[in-house]
Amino acid sequence: MGIKNLKNILVSKCSSAIVQRKLNSYNGMIVGIDLSIFLYKYLYRNNDHIEGLTRLILRLLKNNIYPVFAFDGKPPKEKDEILQERKQKREFLFMKKEILELIRDNKDDDKEDIYKKINDYIKDNNENFKMQNEKLDLYLSNNFNYDEEIDKINKKIITIKTHHIDNAKKLFDYFGVSYIHAPCEAESLLAVLCKKKIIDCCITEDMDILANGCQIFLKNFSADKNFVDEYCLEGILQNLDITYKQFIDLCILCGCDYTTKIYGIGHVNAYKLIKKYNNIEGILENIHNIQKFKVPDDFDYQCARNLFNNPFNYDEMKNYIVDLKMKEPKKEELLNFLGETKLHNKYIIDIESNLMNYYLNITAARNFEIEDDKKQSKITNYFK
Repeated sequence: MGIKNLKNILVSKCSSAIVQRKLNSYNGMIVGIDLSIFLYKYLYRNNDHIEGLTRLILRLLKNNIYPVFAFDGKPPKEKDEILQERKQKREFLFMKKEILELIRDNKDDDKEDIYKKINDYIKDNNENFKMQNEKLDLYLSNNFNYDEEIDKINKKIITIKTHHIDNAKKLFDYFGVSYIHAPCEAESLLAVLCKKKIIDCCITEDMDILANGCQIFLKNFSADKNFVDEYCLEGILQNLDITYKQFIDLCILCGCDYTTKIYGIGHVNAYKLIKKYNNIEGILENIHNIQKFKVPDDFDYQCARNLFNNPFNYDEMKNYIVDLKMKEPKKEELLNFLGETKLHNKYIIDIESNLMNYYLNITAARNFEIEDDKKQSKITNYFK
């Protein structure tokens, strides 16, 4: 879900901290990538995530960017309610699909018989499922396209399976790029790595990553284009004229996955109240007599704060991160592996002709940065 309406606040008040940049602006950088978003995206697009991930990696390598992919770990228990709601939505989509299949396969029967079969199906599966009469009438109409509607639902109920994960790992190994198994949600880990200056920035679509403290967040990345939208946390805080602690409280007030929110407080009021009363404690002290604001009993803002600040034990991070230095690609194995995908031949030619040059260019750029700038140690030597 992310932070509700956070983008509206940032667009209206922080436009100077949100800029569109060409990918070559990130030459030589290590970029962490929230993998799950792209797995779903490419499976939805053409049911071939390896084809999509290959194009993604090539786009980054061409721009001299070293990608590090993060697999999602276990979400915090505080998200159980949200996850349960999502699970029920998926269950209802499955039921809708099977009802459509039932109607399609029995469309020559009497309508009353079809209605009975539908009601029996719902009774046997989940009686909380409701289908509006006008929807049923639409589905029973002579010109309704069942296969098209079922295909739409199939794309909405995509499930990431073990073989999808295993094949993604093979692809990364053949390319020589690194991946991490997060001890928490991927965007939370990437934000911590960015705060610790182990990676330079993060690619995701989840606005939560700003609340987690990611300094540079890249959004709207596509393997098909050579630019991206950059969100700078420091610039956002300056434009909003608040501290990072206040920003976290603002995100909680807007609505996050980790707790309920105060009823009656939208994103506009949330910002005004933070500016006026400094933090959530100050707000609670001053709104208890205002009827339009209702604080639910389970508004556990302190727990949400902690999850944004400390999503996992940083001292244990070495258990999840190995040497993330880019390794020499296994070109022949990669080409054989990609021969079984839907990848266009022009990308195969690109790999055959240029992959080793991409690897050498990135390696040279990383070594030059470390030697020339003497920055804080990066992934290439952080865990030695």
